[in-house]
Amino acid sequence: MKIECTCGNKISDSSDYIVYKGRIIPDRNWDDFWDAIDFAIEKSGPSEKEKEEACMKLRMMRVFNSILECTECGKLFVDDENGNLITYSPDSKKYNAIFKKK
Repeated sequence: MKIECTCGNKISDSSDYIVYKGRIIPDRNWDDFWDAIDFAIEKSGPSEKEKEEACMKLRMMRVFNSILECTECGKLFVDDENGNLITYSPDSKKYNAIFKKK
């Protein structure tokens, strides 16, 4: 996917380990997500197949939203539950590297 920001910058979401991309999780999904991890670790069953099924179930939960940050103006692009992009602009109007690894 490619997004053209209103500042003219082109934002690509076509690879892994993108420095301007992250994930957010709604608070209403937080406990369910951790409960599913606990289940996958503690109760999924002894076989490799059962463990793999529990891990795949975690991946299918879709509890996270993607978020991209424009590297020019800092505008945030967040996908909603319908796949639409919602934008937010920082007061600074600059790239803030909010996903920079610390």
